[in-house]
Amino acid sequence: MSVFDPADLEVLLWKFRTGRLSRREFMAALGTGGVALAGTAAAAACGSSGPEVTPAQGSAAQQAASSQTTATAASSSGATTATTASSAGATPAGAATQSSSAAGAQGDTITLTLFSDITSMDPHANVLRDGIKVFYHCFDNLGVRDYTSMRVGPWLATKWEADGDTKWNMTLRDDVKFHNGDPFTATTVKFNVDRVINPATKSPQKGNWAAIDHIEVVDPTHLVWVTKAPYPVFAERLQNLQFLSEKVVQEKGDAWVADNAIGTGPYKFVSYARGQQIEMTRNDEYWGPKPAFKNAVFRIIPDIATQIAELLAGRVDIVPAFPMDQIDALNKSGRGTAKVQPILRTLFRGMDARGRSGENPFQDKAVRLAVNYACNVKGYTESLQQGGDLTPGCVNPMAFGYDKTVEPYPYDPKKAKQVLTDAGYKPDSDGVMAKDGKRLEFQFLTGPSTVPNNSQLNQAISQDLAAVGIKATIQNIGDSTQFTTTVSNNKAQFFQWDWGYFSVFDADGILWDMFHSDSPYAYFSTPELDKLLEQGRGTLDVDTRLKAYSQAQHLLHDEAAVLFMFGVHSIWGVSNKIDWTPRADEIDRLFEAKPK
Repeated sequence: MSVFDPADLEVLLWKFRTGRLSRREFMAALGTGGVALAGTAAAAACGSSGPEVTPAQGSAAQQAASSQTTATAASSSGATTATTASSAGATPAGAATQSSSAAGAQGDTITLTLFSDITSMDPHANVLRDGIKVFYHCFDNLGVRDYTSMRVGPWLATKWEADGDTKWNMTLRDDVKFHNGDPFTATTVKFNVDRVINPATKSPQKGNWAAIDHIEVVDPTHLVWVTKAPYPVFAERLQNLQFLSEKVVQEKGDAWVADNAIGTGPYKFVSYARGQQIEMTRNDEYWGPKPAFKNAVFRIIPDIATQIAELLAGRVDIVPAFPMDQIDALNKSGRGTAKVQPILRTLFRGMDARGRSGENPFQDKAVRLAVNYACNVKGYTESLQQGGDLTPGCVNPMAFGYDKTVEPYPYDPKKAKQVLTDAGYKPDSDGVMAKDGKRLEFQFLTGPSTVPNNSQLNQAISQDLAAVGIKATIQNIGDSTQFTTTVSNNKAQFFQWDWGYFSVFDADGILWDMFHSDSPYAYFSTPELDKLLEQGRGTLDVDTRLKAYSQAQHLLHDEAAVLFMFGVHSIWGVSNKIDWTPRADEIDRLFEAKPK
């Protein structure tokens, strides 16, 4: 398969960025170069906000897989990247000039693409996956995951052990310093945990550490964690809490921390151009293994088509959530390889059973049941994904507490219609089911996602629902932060959602955050479910925890709490210039990459 000559591709990209080529012309030109960017990628580059999806004959998953028109667009701003020419009058040669930090795997630089900007350089202000990826490089964690056992082992902390049910004794390394020379000590740990759980900080990570009552500092390398109750996921949480220098926060303030980063990690912060890129350089005084690449760059490129073009041009090295329909093209291009990895992230579609958004159809269990029968979830994994592990209780099989006895809802459109009919719904003149003058129609809220082919999944869901008389009109929000805020602020009825558990391989990592009544993301909860989740979180006894989480998953399933979907098998496009492996926890570690 032929590929673009680098100079020809450079000119093409310059014309696209400067408006001399429309998106459609740009995609067509890429196709002539031997790289067929069809399906999701092409439509994301060319489309606008999602059209209303109407019923169609045949499998919705198959139609979505072959369609050239997706339900949503990645972002209208996707053509503007960190390498945009300074003016429309610039020459192609000028536009092609890249800073050394933006040239993927060239010299000592490695580059990862992000779909959205992070909210802040303050790690405690972040819950989104792209932020976790960034912070893993300039900050460190108390523990790290062993890829063989998948258990969390020592890192900044060399040892921790339970002392009864509510105490954990911890020992820290004594040779760790922040990038500015400040020491990392037990006082640092206490300061950061206190900061996260302090309501005045308004950290979105507060719930992760709400079980901590207080920390007692014994000496610079020893401390005691005291929990409010037994906390079985204590060790799992240690792999995702990054630390700021207490001196920096106290002297510089929160506003400074939001734009700068001083950590203890393998890379040091260099610069942050909001909406464009984050640059780091190797910490040559790092206490642990040194990264092979001197510079690490995170480029924010909302448009997947542009990400792919930049990978083919050699200016980025890793593209997460790579489109399934581009795997063959990338593998044949000679420039990169697609890598597939099952990950912890669990996909579902939320329904407002609690009435948080006001009166809505999903307060009726019959509607929630019909949604689950109407959607061909197994078909989605076969036609629109590189596989997927069904999660009929909303827990990934990789996680502790997964109950394999919970059976998935079968794809049964006839049963979906019958459930609605039995509940008193009748088809309106246009086929949309209605009851007491209220039609089964609503907005389907969607947004950016790290799940490959996410837009096509949403299109297929809408088509399957339409086929049984449920009208879901896709409403896309292009910014991750805005989308997440809209959901947490009670403004969603039916919405796209996926959750990475904060990389906690435990049922608590999803069930508490998604379904406990205290969570801002819980659109389904009951007192009985709260009690089960509190039992699962509140004991160190394995059998008690397994029983609680089994009952919780059966309850969620029987109540059709969400549209149950699957654990994701994700795809990365990786430059052939580097040796790098994606991980099941979905944290892209550039410091593990090596040049070939």
